[in-house]
Amino acid sequence: MLITRSFFQKIPFIRITSLFLIGILLNQYFRFDFRWVGLILTILISGSVILWHNSNFVVVKVHNLLVAAGVVVAGVFYPDKNPDRDLPSFSRRDYFLAEVCQKPSEKANSFQAVLLIQSPSMAKPEKLVAYFSKTRFDTSISAGDQLVILVKPQEIRNMGNPFEYDYQAVMRKNGICFSAYLAEGTYLKTGHQINRTTYKAEQIRDKLISVLASALTEREERSVVSALTLGYRAEIDQETVDYFASTGAMHVLSVSGLHVGLIYFILGFLISFIKRGKAGLIVFSVVMIFFLWCYAFITGFSPSVQRATVMFTFVIIGNNLRRPVNIYNSLTASAFLLILLNPNVIFDIGFQLSYLAVFGIVLIQPALYQVLEITNPLLKWCWGLFTVSVAAQLTTFPLGLFYFNQFPNLFWLSGFVVIPLTTLIIWMTLAFFVLSPLQGLATFIGWAIQKVTSLMLYLLKEMDALPLAVSKGIVLSLPQVFVLFAGIVVIIIFISTKKTNWLFALLSLVLIFQVSEIRAKSRVFNQRMLYVYNAKELMVHLICGRTNYVIVNGKKSISPKELKMVERVKDHLKLDNPVWVERSDKNGFVSAELKISDQDIQFMNCRIKFISRANETRQSVEVLEITSCSSDQDQHKKQGTTIATGSSYFRTEQEIEIDHMIKKQGAYRLSLN
Repeated sequence: MLITRSFFQKIPFIRITSLFLIGILLNQYFRFDFRWVGLILTILISGSVILWHNSNFVVVKVHNLLVAAGVVVAGVFYPDKNPDRDLPSFSRRDYFLAEVCQKPSEKANSFQAVLLIQSPSMAKPEKLVAYFSKTRFDTSISAGDQLVILVKPQEIRNMGNPFEYDYQAVMRKNGICFSAYLAEGTYLKTGHQINRTTYKAEQIRDKLISVLASALTEREERSVVSALTLGYRAEIDQETVDYFASTGAMHVLSVSGLHVGLIYFILGFLISFIKRGKAGLIVFSVVMIFFLWCYAFITGFSPSVQRATVMFTFVIIGNNLRRPVNIYNSLTASAFLLILLNPNVIFDIGFQLSYLAVFGIVLIQPALYQVLEITNPLLKWCWGLFTVSVAAQLTTFPLGLFYFNQFPNLFWLSGFVVIPLTTLIIWMTLAFFVLSPLQGLATFIGWAIQKVTSLMLYLLKEMDALPLAVSKGIVLSLPQVFVLFAGIVVIIIFISTKKTNWLFALLSLVLIFQVSEIRAKSRVFNQRMLYVYNAKELMVHLICGRTNYVIVNGKKSISPKELKMVERVKDHLKLDNPVWVERSDKNGFVSAELKISDQDIQFMNCRIKFISRANETRQSVEVLEITSCSSDQDQHKKQGTTIATGSSYFRTEQEIEIDHMIKKQGAYRLSLN
């Protein structure tokens, strides 16, 4: 039919998914009266049905516009799976029935698990992050166990420090709004087991991890292999995560497209003999899809594995139909299905990066690969790995800079390490699980897995130690990210068409980006502000242009986490390296903007005094008395506030309104402009 061909031709799901995404984003950032949205959608659908069989050229164009508008409005109208809602309040400790959603993972000071709690006083069950005390912890607790717990759930909150990771929003999008600490004696297993498919998957994965632990004695190697093959990342230390991230190898730690792709090619190689004739092709496709979903099952159905498995399922089905396979259509169809199941998935960083990386590899890598004609098999393989890494990085680096504020300069080198060694580790681990009943052979394979993993970790650590391995402190605004992506698209179109119009468009985008950078830098020299961080120890950050000072009781008492808080502010506000000032310095401190003496600080037009007060428990609590003095033509205005310091969440003792003051939960910011 002419109409359907004109709108749904070649790669229809790119158009459908893109328009549907626009609708969801409009719903996210703007408020709509859904009665009007429903009415508009009904009108558009009715108009489309009326014009369906009319083949007039103008009518076809109008029909296509109606269909496009209908898809956008459908995205706006599509219900949010996790809408903002009123949360239940818990005023005291109470008893709850709880389902254990995942096996507790060991942390530095506790065991962490996600529980699904319910009680007669609650309208519906709620998810909760539970932190179990290590004192006499019941190590037999696993996914599916039912507990009785005695807790007072606390709403998950951010620390409130500037430019911090929005942990609260991320947890809410996953349906988790509360946390609680379970001390010894506040929880008890009922003996009842909850039967859910996801819990069965968790239990099978736990058994495989136990088998793996019996052969791999080193904790770091075991945690990395568990992450690479089974998607279990709970045991990985932050230090290990950091050098994977700084070398551009972070993607291998999350079981996703790379790992499912390796399983796809391994299975395809092992059962390729089935693929004979039409019936053989169908059997091959069914077997491949079955084993891919079995792999997704034993990895606990993590979101990244689900995405990759859906993606490859669509690719396999496309191949089985024996039509000209359009990989872009298969990819966008899988993305569309995932968005229908959960619209919030589009805000997941993993979803964004994985699909962008795959599109980059599919779209850009073949063209890059053909730039050089190489006949040597080894060099050809190396060139293929290099072009895959570059293609994936080209389409993901704007988001990487936006989310992580760093760029791994050695991403192209780490690919030569992690891709072949990860492939080898996955092959050997699959063999280890299959041959685990043969103890001698399984022990040897386990030893080999540990050695190969140790080699990979050693090489990544050496790369991380190289100078300029990673560029840090790169901060982009959201508009700049869109400009960069537009530039990438324009470059691809220009290379494909060789039309100079696209070159002019690229130069225009470069100009827009530079103007935005100049505007951002011009604001730097005019910024005047004061931050009091939400930290265990006193941390006051004084900022004047790019010059800045951090006042602390003692720098040695500042934790690495708190140092990163200051580093984030430095990067986002484009500051010079801060001058650290210790209050214990008996000689005081004097500069053009700052003067410190005893218990008094004078910073530009702001005076800060340290005062000790007794709190409700009669303990001595230090507070800051901050007074801002602003002058006009005839008089001086003094406005001040007093805030507590060194507590988990700052508590306002006395508050007087200050111009341009922003008070966040936990942290305090005062503009001195």
